[in-house]
Amino acid sequence: MLFSWMERYANSPLGFLSPVAEIFIFSAIVYLLITFMYGTRGAGVLRGLALAGGGFFLFLYVAAQRLGLDNVSWMVENLASVSLIGAVVIFQPEIRHVLVRLGESVRLWDSREGVLDKEIADAAIWIARKGGVGGLIVIERDIQINAYIESGIQFDAICNSALLRTIFTKNGPLHDGAAIIRQGRIVAANCLLPLSENIEMTRGMGTRHRAALGLSEESDALTVIISEETGQISITMDGELIRDLDYERLRETIRKSFVKQLQLEDDMIGPAV
Repeated sequence: MLFSWMERYANSPLGFLSPVAEIFIFSAIVYLLITFMYGTRGAGVLRGLALAGGGFFLFLYVAAQRLGLDNVSWMVENLASVSLIGAVVIFQPEIRHVLVRLGESVRLWDSREGVLDKEIADAAIWIARKGGVGGLIVIERDIQINAYIESGIQFDAICNSALLRTIFTKNGPLHDGAAIIRQGRIVAANCLLPLSENIEMTRGMGTRHRAALGLSEESDALTVIISEETGQISITMDGELIRDLDYERLRETIRKSFVKQLQLEDDMIGPAV
């Protein structure tokens, strides 16, 4: 058996590295599948299929091979191929959602870098100047915050200033909680955020600032806070609070938090002499 294995890979372009490459490719596929399904409704279906269907067919196939049941083995092998088509049908909404998110992400930050930061800044300034109502605008980055999205009213709309201003209208049904933006789309409003337990840092702060800090301590999300009392605009990110931002600084902070290339260019240029 050892010699047959060696002969099998001896003439391969990768030689004896072929098994390593195969393991790497299959591991990458499994990882991408888990990442793709994580946080979607299809995750529960996938777990159910993997535990029930996968276990059953694996047991059936091994038993058929051991007992010499060729017809059963043939049936299981063909069912495995058909199951791939079934998976596409079952997870069609999740596949479409991920493709839409991918397309929105590339378009928003590669070819329309100024869109999202402008829309959020326009809305924040309008809310602050109008007064009488505050606001919490959360921008999800790498770490998903599904638990907080599910705590609010979920919908799906392209992020724009008019919609954000509508959400944070005084006495409106959605203005009390946070609006959450994912990949350039507002996916939920009236969301509950975790309050920071850092007593020293949050001393004298209102609930909105404590909630924004709490979220920044649990994820890498960026949160824009508009104070109801003072109209001051602040940002929390990576456990830090940046206060009293004007329009330009607000846009710049949001833009740099996402567009790494801009930050790299700033570092390469260096400070002015």
